[in-house]
Amino acid sequence: MKTIMIAAVLSAVLFFGGCSSDGDAAKPDVKQARPDAAAIAAVELGGTPVSLAGITFTPPTVWKDQGPSGMRKADYTYGPTGNDTDSSTVTAFYFGPSSGGGIEANINRWIKQMTLPDGADPETAVSREESEVDGMKVHTVQLPGTYNASMGGPMMGGNTQPKEDYFMSAVVLEAPEGNVFFKLTGPKETAAEMNIAFQAMLAGITKSDSSM
Repeated sequence: MKTIMIAAVLSAVLFFGGCSSDGDAAKPDVKQARPDAAAIAAVELGGTPVSLAGITFTPPTVWKDQGPSGMRKADYTYGPTGNDTDSSTVTAFYFGPSSGGGIEANINRWIKQMTLPDGADPETAVSREESEVDGMKVHTVQLPGTYNASMGGPMMGGNTQPKEDYFMSAVVLEAPEGNVFFKLTGPKETAAEMNIAFQAMLAGITKSDSSM
């Protein structure tokens, strides 16, 4: 097992805020809160390492490894915690060196999967960040709201099932052998916790030896 120490990369990561003064959970606003750096620094990345597309990442110890399936090269669950009744998930997709769609097309599709109260524009609450890990570009979009989960899988279209009070953190990593897509979704309390470990995992990604 290892504990990853996060430094400047954390300054660009945003997720859920706290609670309102009357004790009720405040509406999540990813633009107005920053992560607990100490909590992220304490994440143990002790799962089974995964190598694909010229990169290697190691999942946190506390996640349940569901194993790969088809284009899902890795699939993890966590929770539920707090008042949530559903677990959160993190899935990694890889479609090959030139497949999976463009970066902007995927980001726009992810944003459209979320609905805000009163029909507000998701762009008013979305957080979009660009960063680097081991010399590779990372494109991140984070957004709270009602998640319209595809019944055909997260990368497919078709019928959807609305899930209220959800949070999404989705990433396109420009890996040496093609884009890798990571997606976290889940109910807000559990997803906020899983997102801490998710950011630690992302910050720990390295190029595989053959790609250096």
